[in-house]
Amino acid sequence: MIPEGFLMQAAKPLIDNLINKLVVPKIERFVETCNLKYNELLIPKGEHFEEYLYRTYKKYSIINTLVFKNERRLLKDLYVPLTLKRDKCQSGNETLLKIDKYPSELIKDCDKVLITDTAGMGKSTLTKNLFLDVIENGYGIPIYIEMRRLSRNRTILHEIQEQINSLSKNFDLNLLLEFIQTGGFVFFLDGYDEISLEERNIVTTNIQDFISKANKNVFFLTSRPEQALASFGDFQVFSINSLSKKEAYELLRKYDKQGSTSKRLIEELRTGQYEMINEFLKNPLLVSLLFAAFDYKHTIPLKKHIFYRQVYDAYFDSHDLSKGDSYIHEKCSNLDIDDFDRVLRFIGFKSLQYQKIEFEKDVLLQIITDAKEFCSDLNFSTSNFLTDILTAVPLFCQDGQYYKWVHKSLQEYFAAQFIYKDSKQEQDTILSALYQSVNADKYFNLLDLYYDIDNWGFRKNILLPLCEDYLKFFELNDFSSTILDRNHIEDRIGFLFMRQACIMKFKIENEDELFEELNKRTESCLNIRISQMVCFHGENICISSSDAPQRKLISLLKKRIPNLFRAYQPYSQIKLPTFLPLNQAFFINADTEKDNKDRYLYINFYLREDEYILCKNECGKEIENIRRIIKNKKEASSLTIGL
Repeated sequence: MIPEGFLMQAAKPLIDNLINKLVVPKIERFVETCNLKYNELLIPKGEHFEEYLYRTYKKYSIINTLVFKNERRLLKDLYVPLTLKRDKCQSGNETLLKIDKYPSELIKDCDKVLITDTAGMGKSTLTKNLFLDVIENGYGIPIYIEMRRLSRNRTILHEIQEQINSLSKNFDLNLLLEFIQTGGFVFFLDGYDEISLEERNIVTTNIQDFISKANKNVFFLTSRPEQALASFGDFQVFSINSLSKKEAYELLRKYDKQGSTSKRLIEELRTGQYEMINEFLKNPLLVSLLFAAFDYKHTIPLKKHIFYRQVYDAYFDSHDLSKGDSYIHEKCSNLDIDDFDRVLRFIGFKSLQYQKIEFEKDVLLQIITDAKEFCSDLNFSTSNFLTDILTAVPLFCQDGQYYKWVHKSLQEYFAAQFIYKDSKQEQDTILSALYQSVNADKYFNLLDLYYDIDNWGFRKNILLPLCEDYLKFFELNDFSSTILDRNHIEDRIGFLFMRQACIMKFKIENEDELFEELNKRTESCLNIRISQMVCFHGENICISSSDAPQRKLISLLKKRIPNLFRAYQPYSQIKLPTFLPLNQAFFINADTEKDNKDRYLYINFYLREDEYILCKNECGKEIENIRRIIKNKKEASSLTIGL
């Protein structure tokens, strides 16, 4: 257990110092400048911020992980410093920055930071650690916003107001905004990808408006990769470097405080028998799942979805070693492990349909009621099941008036299992809908899990249409040339698949102005909205593009089916782009500059996103193979009808 009294006693001088040296003087200057009175116009006082900082310091100092079930641990005891990476294509040089404290030097040059990475890389843990460090060292007034709470009726300013005003009536929103506009705040906007899709556009507009008006402050924004993040083009984009083996082992040791479980697990991993799961050691979430699975069964699962199943098994059994191996938490619902899993699968899929991982109590109870109707042969109480998922099998946790999955990836695991096990008649329809969705990029992690759960379903409903789309695109854009090699043409077509791109040579020193100018030009002249922008400052070249959401799935295929790809060969002796007009954006097509080899190769060089390209021939083979299997299955099915 965490000694909360000791924790807050240690925090008191830190928070008092921040209040006395930064917050109170700032409020006094603001009141004096505006000639205002506290009580008449409800200006936030020092004690409001003091209460907020005490409450949030306590909240974010304690971490809930998949490893410890109901046991609470200090974040700082488990945090392994993560490394942020800014891609070399953006700035000319790759920037690596280990985040063991608040990055004050980075903030001098970059006061808007977007941290984007896949599930489980530690985005929220990193920002919570930064939040605590801002308080402890007085770098500013930190405000932490969990973005899933925002909606059309709950703006970011309303959320700030509600967090700070717990001691009194609502502050005047306009005065609160004016106070924030004076600067000195550090905003942590966590989980953009968790905003409801129905509310996404309105909430994004509200956030952009707030950031624009409060631009004297520092902003950290986190999200899984999504097309909609293009709206934050003035943010510097960072990803999180994969854990090294040394860092992964350090994290494992922290979970049991250098105990015997981590020691045995690391010894097993070092035997060389488990090279196939090295990829999992790069992700903090999967490292924690590995520990939980090994702690439960003392075996190392070799696939990601098996991690989740073993963790679920461990949660359900909930052996409490302090009470002896025979102690198992009683389930109020009286469901066995498989029936409990059936209900969770429905809740996971329903959460996917809602595009939420957090619910008010009445909404979650209704979802459980719907699950009960779906699993009509099971007899259990809705309220008892809610109690179980909060305590006996704690896959949900309560946060104030909200109830949320302990991690989004767990919801995706159960949703994937529902598609495979519980929706047989609609399975193809659901998977096809995920592929065709305008939000296909949001389902990356779910489909990554599904690849292992149901490889055939994935190949038939995700891989087949993507390969077919690629061959159609290839045929529409292919051409012959006497001056270009086939590889050069195929490179260009691969780079442009599911992607509209334009290129521009510019002479604008301020990158914020550059994005606004380029977006204005591409939107008005080329009728596309930029989803990503890559600048090559050494030569003042910018490539901007609008990608279809399905393009994100290409990176999933690269990881899962590498034989579909061929390596991109960098060109040598690329000449400078003297042919590009200054400050004029133009579309890039497959045949753009096809009559000039140097120019054609130059554009290809800057279009590249990675070192691999979908191979037409391999995609064709995959299509033939899948269609043959489908035909054989149909023939086998027709034969059994007469039996």
